[in-house]
Parts: sequence; structure tokens; C-alpha cells
Amino acid sequence: MQIANVSGKDGTFYELMKAVDSCRLSYVDYLRPVNEANAMKEFLTDEFLNRPRFEYKKIDIEKLKKKRARIQYLLREIQVRGDLTDDAKWSFIKDLGQSWYQTELILAAYDYNQNNGRLEAAKRFQRASDAAFGRMHDDTFWSLMRERIGAIDTKRIKQKDRDTYHEMIDKIGVMGRNHKKRYVPRPELVREFGRQLKALFGGILSHIPEDKEEFTPAEAASIFNEIIKTELNIGFEAVVNKEHLTASVSASKKKIIIPGGRSSNYSRDELEKIIMHELCVHTVRFASAKINGSLPVLAQSRSGTYSRLTEEGLAKVCEQALDGHYDDLGIVRYLSIGLAQVCKKDFRETFEIVWRLEHFASERTKEDCFSIVQRTFRGTGVLPINADLYYYRGYALVWQYIDEHIKDKNLMSTLFLSGKNDFLDQKRSTLIRTMYEDKLID
Repeated sequence: MQIANVSGKDGTFYELMKAVDSCRLSYVDYLRPVNEANAMKEFLTDEFLNRPRFEYKKIDIEKLKKKRARIQYLLREIQVRGDLTDDAKWSFIKDLGQSWYQTELILAAYDYNQNNGRLEAAKRFQRASDAAFGRMHDDTFWSLMRERIGAIDTKRIKQKDRDTYHEMIDKIGVMGRNHKKRYVPRPELVREFGRQLKALFGGILSHIPEDKEEFTPAEAASIFNEIIKTELNIGFEAVVNKEHLTASVSASKKKIIIPGGRSSNYSRDELEKIIMHELCVHTVRFASAKINGSLPVLAQSRSGTYSRLTEEGLAKVCEQALDGHYDDLGIVRYLSIGLAQVCKKDFRETFEIVWRLEHFASERTKEDCFSIVQRTFRGTGVLPINADLYYYRGYALVWQYIDEHIKDKNLMSTLFLSGKNDFLDQKRSTLIRTMYEDKLID
């Protein structure tokens, strides 16, 4: 593959950006079970199952190997070019590195599931997970766990729940370090950002019928499609998948997946949040064409880097701003991964702790807790993956960014109307160090 030289605004820089972009893939599409809903029902009714009996779609190994060869070629090409700034060069390198380790995740999961050298496959999976998504911080995990448990008022626990509480403590076992002080946004900051958010996206949210308080997945998809057609014109379509338990966006297929496997309909508040999360953040920030109305989206991201930490952090922040108050519900994803990775709990053990924690913290259903734990073990049902660390780590950093820029007149444009820019400017030290160790860069 030959890439033309970059020279000013003649468009060739964007050819390179497109080449880098073509190497991206959605690891979720490969690692998501094809029988989520059925596996959940079986697991929740059979307490002797250590993990769900997940099934995965067949992987085109040769296609993934070709993508990896393309990534390696581009990494060599970018390192030797003298017509790129250091910022642009490292932006491309980080983007390609993330793509590389996501392909490694998929291949390692495949080998583990096929019993092709499981011990080595497990090591590869963990290493790729750390590189692509960052490492689990043990002290942060124990800080959040102690804080979560400490917030439970044991004096007010009903008699019927006392056994549940003590079972949870016993299952967690000996806990690690004491917690440390962490950043929490001011209430007035949350309210002010919420006002700015509704000013920008109020027209989109107005498509939710005012005379309804509950929506089926099919009704939710219909509202998504009405918004896309009348407000955005971005070529995406919302569809319901009966096997999926969580919503997602497939940029390559231009689909917004509405989960049809959930046990309940959407409340009005839930629908507002899923529209904000999947459409206003993930889809609008991806959009590559100028859209109708007052929401011009740039053709390419400013940095050329898609950072999941930034993306998921912003999505969670928007959900909190819609509510008008900060909450720590995203912490449970961090805790689930920590239980698996730090405490070495398997799927069943992690689930049994998580649903008890959430029973006291938020009254989440067991189905919702299963979905969280399933994401923790996505790809194998056995090996923890670090992807959802971003839900806590990301929104803490995004709130700090907003706190620093809340009076900036370009804040909303930076967050939403500049493509998938990594406005947090992540250094990605673990990713870069691993790339050096694997001789992908020199």
C-alpha cells in the first residue's frame, strides 16, 4: 500500500488518516456471545454453573492476520516519514497500537476457547487487555470497594437482608489497602453542564413522547430512527437484537443495537440516557458527514486517536448531567473487574458478590448485575478484560476536564462537534511501553 506525501491541505493527510482508521475494529463484535439472553437465563436458574455456557461466532482468522499485517506496515511507514509533526505521528501510533492489541485480544480469546495452549493464551489476553485499555490499579479498587461497603448503613439493614450482607463480606474475603481521597465534581458544576447539554441536544430529546413513561425496545428503536431521520441524517439505523443485553454502536455497520434481551422496558429516564449515550455521544462523535440543522460534525477527529477512556467517560458524564447529580453507579464495573483480576474470583463468585453489593447500593436486578459481570469476562467467560475500567476512570477524568473548561465558549464544540477527538490527550504509557517491548515501534 502506497500513501502519498502529506503537503498542506491537499487532502493527502486525510488519506493517511483513513488508512489508519481502516485498521480499527470493534472487538466487542468478535467477543460478544451470540446467546447472551439464553445463557443468562440458564445461569440465573442453575446456581451450580460456575460460568454461563456462552457461544461465540466463528472468527475469520486470515482476515484478522491481514489486518495485523496492514497495521505493521503503517507503523513502519509512519515512523520513517519526515513530513509529520511529532503530535500527529504519536497520535497515529497510539491509534494503530490500540487496533493491534484489540486484534490480539480476539486471537487470544479464540485460542483459549479452542483450547489451543490455554495457559499461554490467557497470558496473551491479559497483556493485550492491559495495553489496549490500561491496567487495573489495586489501590483504587480497594479504595472504591471499602468506600462502597462503608456507605451501607448496617444499622438500617432489614432483618431478611442481614444474611445477604454477611454472605457478601465473607465472599469478598480479606480486603486490601485503605481508601484515599478522590475527585468528585461540585453539584453546581453538574447542574451547569446539564443546562448546556440540554441546550445543545434538547431538540433530539424532545422526540421522546411526553405522554408515555415506558417504552419497549422496539419503541425505543423507532424513536432513535425518527431522530436520525429528522435531526441528523447520518446514515445510521437503530435495530433491536433479542440476544443482546446492552446497547452498543457498530460504526462499521452503521447500526445502533437496542438490546431486546433485557427483562424490562425502558423508563423515560433510561431512554433519555441511552439516546444521550449511544446517539449523542457515540454516533454523533463518529459521524463523518455534515449533518442537518445546527450540528456540524467534522469529517475527521482532530487528534486522529479514538480513546475509549474519553469516549465512555463523556457518555457517563452526560447521563449524570441529565439527572442533575453525580452518582457512582459506574463504579460497579470497576469493582467487578477488580474482583476477577485482583481477588481472582471466577464468574459465579464475582456475580454473587456484585448482585449483593448492588442490592444495597442501587437495587439493581440480578439480570443487570449479570450483564455487568458478563462484560467483565467478555470473550471467554473466564478471563477478565479491562475495557470497562473506563466507565469509572473515564468519567472522573472527563468531569475534571469540564471543571477546568466550563466557562470556555468552545467547550461543547470540543466535546461533541469535533469528531472522535481525544480531548483528554491521553499519554497511554502502558500501550506505548508494550509496543516497544513487542518491537512494533523503535
